[in-house]
This record gives sequence, C-alpha cells and structure tokens, in this order.
Amino acid sequence: MSGFWRAARRLQARRQTSDPVYRAFVESPLPQRGTLFEDAELVCLDIETTGLDPASADMLSVGWVLIRDGKVDLATAEAHYVKPECDVGQTASVHGLTDTIVGQGMAPAVAMCRVLEALTGKVLVVHYAGLDKNLLDRLCKQHFGDKLLIPVIDTLALEHRRKSRHHHLTDTRSLRLPDLREHYNLPRYGGHDCLMDAVATAELLIAMVATRAHDGQITLGDLY
Repeated sequence: MSGFWRAARRLQARRQTSDPVYRAFVESPLPQRGTLFEDAELVCLDIETTGLDPASADMLSVGWVLIRDGKVDLATAEAHYVKPECDVGQTASVHGLTDTIVGQGMAPAVAMCRVLEALTGKVLVVHYAGLDKNLLDRLCKQHFGDKLLIPVIDTLALEHRRKSRHHHLTDTRSLRLPDLREHYNLPRYGGHDCLMDAVATAELLIAMVATRAHDGQITLGDLY
C-alpha cells in the first residue's frame, strides 16, 4: 500500500503546483511498511461535518493528535473550527457546532493546509475512512488538484478484518468508536467533539495493537 502512495506522490511532485505546503507534503518520504508501530509517527484525526455524505458534506471542525513511541502525545493535539460554505442546519443538535461558532472558523483551504502540515511524513489514522478520508480526498482535490496521497490506518476496518479472520466469533457488537472502546476496556468519552474523538481513536489503536502483540512485533504493514 505505501509503495502505491510513494509512486503516486512522486508523480504528483513532478507536476506544477504553486502551493509550498502541498509540495512539501507530496515530496516528503513515507514510513516503510516494515516500520515497527512504536517507531512510527501517526496522526489520529477526526472531523465534524454538516452531514454523512463525503461527496457533499462541509467540514465544521478538525482535530488531531500524534502517536509517538507507541503512545499518545497530547502535546501535539490541535483542533480548529472551519467555516463551511453552507449553514450548519440540523447537525448542530449532534455536535453542538452552531453557525455562530463555525462562522469564526478558518477557511477550508487554510484548514487543509494545517492538515497537510500535520500529516507530512506521517501516516493517517481515522475511525471509518469512508467518511473522514473520502472527505479529505475531495477537499484536497478541490484545493490542491489531487486526492490526499497518504496511507491510512482505519480502526473500524481493522476490527472488521479481525472478526472476519476469526470465523468462530459470533458477536454482533457495533463497530462504532465508543462501542469498540468499551470492548477494549477503554473509558467512555463524550462523542462528537473532533479532538476528543481523535484522542479516543488513538487510544483505541494502541489497545488494538497491544492485543495483537502476542503474534510478534507489529509493523505498519500489519495495520493497513
């Protein structure tokens, strides 16, 4: 997987782009698939949006935190409000972000530059790439001309694969972030806050890696 991204990024780096942040992003080296989990830097990211369709939803807030040395590095935590192109609508009842709050946020292009700076040379971690990564792909293409060319670790997909490999597992528990955290004996946090969910995803990934460690050392390639 990371080989594909390296090739795509090399191709994109040869194209003309006037944005130094995007050029630095696509020209930065990616961690090898064989890199040990505890030796890698990973950006755990979450987005609050105006809807659940990544083809049309607007970003309202984005937050992230890094995993370094196999631990959550809270000193790296960031969260930003993003001013959408449309109003918040009924989604305010879910995440509590009103038009007044996000109206003071940064422009989507600025937010994407911050995201790219955080992701440069690192691996992206999300819970359900079908929303967050696809939305970032759309916004990245809109502002920089191509998708977000980066390998992704999806904690939801990881758990789904684990259940698929163990056919004897008959549990039908939800793969939602709070439900998986409960399964891995992690404390329950309030949801629908981008930074809190980013930290929750980071802790979940660390717990998931710990349960797999008895099979030997875990590499990034084991998690894609």
